[in-house]
Amino acid sequence: MKKRMWLCLALCALLVWASVPSLAEDCFTIDVDALDMSCLNSDEYVAQYLSASAQGVRVRKYISDSSELAAPVRLTLVQMDSQTLLFDKDYGLQSGTFDSGVIYLPYVADRTIPYLVTLTIGDYVYAMPFMHQQARLVANNACTYGVRLNDLSVAFYGDWMMGTMVDLNTLASQGSMGVDLCASNRYVIGQATLSMQGSSLCVSVSFNSQANVTVQSQSVWVVTNCADFAAGVQPPSHQPGDWVDVSGASSALVVLSLQVDYDPAGLPAFHYDLSSSQLQSQLSLWEQNRAGGQSTGSWSDGSTDSFTFAEDIGWIDNSGWVDDDGWYDDGTGWVDDDGWYDDGSGWVDDGSGWTDGGSGWVDDGSGWTDGGSGWVDDGSGWTDGGSGWVDNGSGWTDGGSGWTDGSTNSGGWVDEAAANF
Repeated sequence: MKKRMWLCLALCALLVWASVPSLAEDCFTIDVDALDMSCLNSDEYVAQYLSASAQGVRVRKYISDSSELAAPVRLTLVQMDSQTLLFDKDYGLQSGTFDSGVIYLPYVADRTIPYLVTLTIGDYVYAMPFMHQQARLVANNACTYGVRLNDLSVAFYGDWMMGTMVDLNTLASQGSMGVDLCASNRYVIGQATLSMQGSSLCVSVSFNSQANVTVQSQSVWVVTNCADFAAGVQPPSHQPGDWVDVSGASSALVVLSLQVDYDPAGLPAFHYDLSSSQLQSQLSLWEQNRAGGQSTGSWSDGSTDSFTFAEDIGWIDNSGWVDDDGWYDDGTGWVDDDGWYDDGSGWVDDGSGWTDGGSGWVDDGSGWTDGGSGWVDDGSGWTDGGSGWVDNGSGWTDGGSGWTDGSTNSGGWVDEAAANF
């Protein structure tokens, strides 16, 4: 008997506990008596007192204290943009305080749905607007507006998240700049402020009050070496408000990663356009940083060459020499007014010496060889196997024309061929 009693009590307690969440169901209550019926045409009033993102709505209205004064009650809900009758119920005679109970509304994906709520009590009609706003978004990603990391081919990022490339010299001269905070790949929920003091950068955030943002997590990366970042090297993590040292860098990628809850109703949308001048400028900064061309100066805007040569003092560089663990010419050629030229094949330093594959000059480590004309430095001197000039160690001999400098010729040059005439 006792066991049965305890079982009944446990079941009753369970039923009471289970009924509590239903009473606290996510719904919006329209208390007709608390409304100022003369203000229902005011957008501001409706936004403040008759708008919600709740799953459902309920209507309450005092009728009378006596059942003798009971009145028939009817309630309807019409979705105004489609003229759809969503709810229509006759509650019969009601007294005391009328409560409609929870009326569940269709899910709102990406817009606010206008309803007309009409309560009829006897001969009295109460017509009220209700704006069903989008549901609150929970644990959604947010970041600053910029180039999508996917478009930068960053190794460990996908989806729609973005980073903002910043010209640090420009930021230092301005002091600070604002960047939109974007969430859910759709809405602008606030703004990030990027500030420079000396060689340090700080990222701070502020949110649109209408969004009612709650931050679950946040971190900031300030990337000054974009090549490493693109290869998958994760930079140190900071918090908004931290000052990050960027000394020696002329540009940086700011990656602000947030996870937030917020109300999207009424928030402006953002549009991602990679072809826009703003994002193209950021892409250019990214490529310059990634290529290692961070030092700015005369060529930071791409309008001038950092190296110029006067034509009357020697070398003329038509394209620019590059040192990439070995000097090379990119093929457009260089000219020295005194006579040296590159015929277009390009000089290459292969690590041991210079080679011109077009004319044949080779530095094989011991001296110069021209496989085209025949000049050879065999280690003791120069030899031209084509015309015959040889330095045999004691003097020059031209076996073809006859000129000889030998020890028997009194130290002078003799043309042995001419002496035979």
